[in-house]
Amino acid sequence: MQSLRAIHRAVQAANNARFGLEWTRRLPYRNFHPRFLAALEQYQDWPRPEQYDELAHQVPQGAHEAEAELPRFVPQDRNVVKQAGGYEQHVAKLRQVPTRKSNWHDFFNMAVWAHFPRLRWALNALHVDDQIGPKDPRNGRAPPQNLAATLDESGVLVLSTSPSLLEDLRGLRFKRVFWERRAELLQSTRFWFVGHGTLESLLTPHPGLAAKGLLLEVSRLPASETDDEVRHAIDARAAAAVHGFRQRHHILDPVPILGIPGYWDNERPEFYDDPQHFRLERRSRAKRSPPPRLC
Repeated sequence: MQSLRAIHRAVQAANNARFGLEWTRRLPYRNFHPRFLAALEQYQDWPRPEQYDELAHQVPQGAHEAEAELPRFVPQDRNVVKQAGGYEQHVAKLRQVPTRKSNWHDFFNMAVWAHFPRLRWALNALHVDDQIGPKDPRNGRAPPQNLAATLDESGVLVLSTSPSLLEDLRGLRFKRVFWERRAELLQSTRFWFVGHGTLESLLTPHPGLAAKGLLLEVSRLPASETDDEVRHAIDARAAAAVHGFRQRHHILDPVPILGIPGYWDNERPEFYDDPQHFRLERRSRAKRSPPPRLC
């Protein structure tokens, strides 16, 4: 019997074998900037890593500051990465992202950088900060760095104008959030995925797939995928929240992805009683920091 890791690798290999674009017509990928999605249409096969710079720059960028500028995307060279001290050190020192060819994981990594560069630089700064401790002997990371790695791989920004809805989500009251308050959720809340591992997994979603949410109360939602002003503001506030990981204990809230309206066949109340989709329990509620608010 195959292990889960072996099955995961087999699915990855099958997905990486072709560069189809049918995924662009469904959520969450429809939330990418229209110029980014339009630029992909020129490719009948995988773009080369050297072409990722042009793709990333299709997304309108904000202020011309170091923490908001896009890195370059370069073909991965393991020897160069090793000489730099590791992947994140390579990104920090050279402002270049080592990128594997024909690889959805690295493609979506580029897509997240393109849409949320401040957030990604904040995560990178936390990854390479050797002054943070204590380190976990199992992976050499401090707790804030473990949190950053989780957001990096499986994060989602949950933007809502409804504080009570966010409280229900924090309280793991998923049926109430996604079904009983469904109409309000659709009007008040957006889910912007920033975990490139989760974006890859959603190519072939499976029951129980969950993200880790950074919940943000906002005064208004983006009017459309081209509302760059709001996206830039959210990028800055999410980056500030990540910088705050150093000083305060944070919890990323679990979000069962397939419960979100439009992400799966979830148009009946019985779906939200199914334990294969909703089996999450919070390990600890202690020392929760106040949720960040966007103005």
